[in-house]
Amino acid sequence: MLNQDIQILTLNKLNTHISLRSELGILTMDNFLEKVNKNGNFKNKFYAVFLFTDCKGSLKIDNQCYDLIPHQFFFLNYNQVFSFQDTESCKGYVLLFTKSFYNYIYTGNKMINSDTALVEMSPYIILKNESRKDQWQSFEELKKEYQSEKILFKEVICLLLKVFVLKYIRYSHKTSHLNTQSDRKKTLVDHFNNLVNINFKELKTTSTYAKKLNITPNYLNAIIKESLDISAGKIIKNRVILEAERLLLHTTLSVTEISYELGFSDKSHFGKYFKAEKEYSPNQYRKANTG
Repeated sequence: MLNQDIQILTLNKLNTHISLRSELGILTMDNFLEKVNKNGNFKNKFYAVFLFTDCKGSLKIDNQCYDLIPHQFFFLNYNQVFSFQDTESCKGYVLLFTKSFYNYIYTGNKMINSDTALVEMSPYIILKNESRKDQWQSFEELKKEYQSEKILFKEVICLLLKVFVLKYIRYSHKTSHLNTQSDRKKTLVDHFNNLVNINFKELKTTSTYAKKLNITPNYLNAIIKESLDISAGKIIKNRVILEAERLLLHTTLSVTEISYELGFSDKSHFGKYFKAEKEYSPNQYRKANTG
């Protein structure tokens, strides 16, 4: 169980907007930082986009630290751990939304309708010139509709949100793989990623996921490699290691407790698995990164 060093954020805790507060929220950066008290580690139970107009300091997402600069947007996925460090004069907005709200309207395009567009979102983009004007205009339209509560405003907001997300992808220059996959392959990649996020503690081999998807391990590995330029096994291992890092850095659980939490039969098995990837034992990694 996570200790109190890491705080869980939900939309109901953060959002004062009544109609959509459990599904979507837009807060000023000042208001958001005031609600999270700016200090500490936080895990969000939603998607989040941080839109900075001006800021000094840094933002740590999982174990990666980013220096903040004006007109920089960050995308955070479900359950990512983040913290602000040495920040001052932070201005901008925070856009929060749930998976169910993003999928509220079926568009006829599987990539847009499902979470496929959100699987490989770049952690940040830096906007300049026309891209800056275009992305901010999309956000302002979204914010204006969010504040209006006119008839059908929920439907309009959902569509504007999709536009905002697609433009984020456009300006992160990561669209090439989206244009080359068949719909079936897109769906399989999406289902595989979802299955890994749900089952990574219990299932750690490509063959077990292939069986759930009713395809062969070789075919699963081929479409993942084609789509994401990484093997299916590596996707699984990366998810396990990410969770291990979170638990080592943000909880007081012992290495033995973490090994059981992640589905390993014993501490030794977990230690070998972790060291093969990080070149440090779990204890060495914790000491090196927590001082």
